[in-house]
Amino acid sequence: MIETLRNRRRDRGRRTWGQRLVLLTNLGAIAGALGLAWMLNFTYEQAASVERVQLGANLTPLEEGESDGRIFNVLIVGYDSSAGLDPDDPIQVGRNGERFSDVIIVAHINEVDGTATLLSIPRDLWLPIAGLGREQKINYAFGVGGPAVLIDTIETELDIPINHYVSVDFAGFQGIVEVVGSVDVYFEQPARDWNAKPPSGPPFSQTGFEMIEPGCQTLDPPTALAYVRSRFYQVQQPDGTWVDSNPPSDLGRMIRQQDFVRRLLAEAIDAGARNPFVLADLIDAGLDNVTIDQELTPQLLLDVGRTFRDFEPGQLLTYSYPVEFGWEGTASVLYGIDNESEPLLRIFRGESANDPRTVAISVVADRRAETEAALAVDLLSTAGFDVAAASLADVPAGLVVRHGPNGRQAAELVNTALEGKAWLEEIDTLSGRHVIVVVGGTLVAEEVVAAPEVDVEAEPTTTLAAATSLLDEATTEAAAGTGTVTQTDDQAEAESCG
Repeated sequence: MIETLRNRRRDRGRRTWGQRLVLLTNLGAIAGALGLAWMLNFTYEQAASVERVQLGANLTPLEEGESDGRIFNVLIVGYDSSAGLDPDDPIQVGRNGERFSDVIIVAHINEVDGTATLLSIPRDLWLPIAGLGREQKINYAFGVGGPAVLIDTIETELDIPINHYVSVDFAGFQGIVEVVGSVDVYFEQPARDWNAKPPSGPPFSQTGFEMIEPGCQTLDPPTALAYVRSRFYQVQQPDGTWVDSNPPSDLGRMIRQQDFVRRLLAEAIDAGARNPFVLADLIDAGLDNVTIDQELTPQLLLDVGRTFRDFEPGQLLTYSYPVEFGWEGTASVLYGIDNESEPLLRIFRGESANDPRTVAISVVADRRAETEAALAVDLLSTAGFDVAAASLADVPAGLVVRHGPNGRQAAELVNTALEGKAWLEEIDTLSGRHVIVVVGGTLVAEEVVAAPEVDVEAEPTTTLAAATSLLDEATTEAAAGTGTVTQTDDQAEAESCG
């Protein structure tokens, strides 16, 4: 298990380089700004050429000698340094060679159960900055004190250990896409990057991204880079007007990046990423733009690579730090939501993602279903979930587990405790591992979005099992082709894209 931050750090000796050592590391380390979780091979010469930074006084030491595998966190910072970009690149507007921590990710590597989990932290998260004595946006920590201050801030305020550090300039990301060739991404609507209200001057595109045609589109390396950079992402409505995406700014960008990560990983596998020669090309593409901490040793990378040699993109768990919008003076900021973030952070303190305590769970019940709700709460509590009594409201019939775009695994964990009786529903507004269990009472005409139709004339249910039986029947009908759940042409195209 990960050692908590409250344990004191200790001095460590340096490791030496082995002869003819082949390193296996994470594609997330090379393209860390996008949270890529994949293993790369380094030759001795390549590894020796990677820029390193001394952070021994800031990093939490990694426990060695665990027989069943190690559990550790890597802080991955993606930054846009205008120094290495083309003079005509739109990102140069208003820049003077500064380095901004545009993307902050904590990658959790668990060799015990073979899982990899990414936590995206929005750059506008408002919190106390280590050593500053006041609060600011978290990306300010990197700007004012580099990785050392950023690491201290995350360890202190989020109470999760940072064992290793990787940073990458976005300029290196484009080279990785060039090796893969291209990446297919599905667009429901025409999209573009457009800063409609800059602090000064007329509106302009910050990254140059523009996709006029909807549907499955192939992104070449420059377009892919512009897409993942976009913070001012807009979509075009049927009437031709352009509106800001929902969620906007950093939150929307993190969701798009996480989707792009999986697509790029799949393309890398298709291109032969498990072939050492292809891996060497991927390494060379990003090597000049990567910095790692001095303690990130070849042997550790080799061990991790062996553990994850069969890792598939679909196994990657990705989350965004739960936040809500707010204001500090005239500045728009994001505040952390403690009751939602705390269970999620347990994973990054060493708990398994299969531990019920890593799920933030709420139960909402129909006012006519207090008995059923009490039974649901009892089942969840018995399974180990930290759940309070249900809140009452007018809700649709049936038993539904609602989860966010990245919360499917947590929802399935909850549904297992409910004996597999619930219908799972994805809600865009839910973040992280926040799950809402909806317990319906008397059946009403309004149904849960995407759930099958049920008999609106049925009598009220009196037990949890009875409350779910009608939903079970409707699910069976849908599976047999007689229910109302159908897949649109757009949904089919989106699923097949990439």
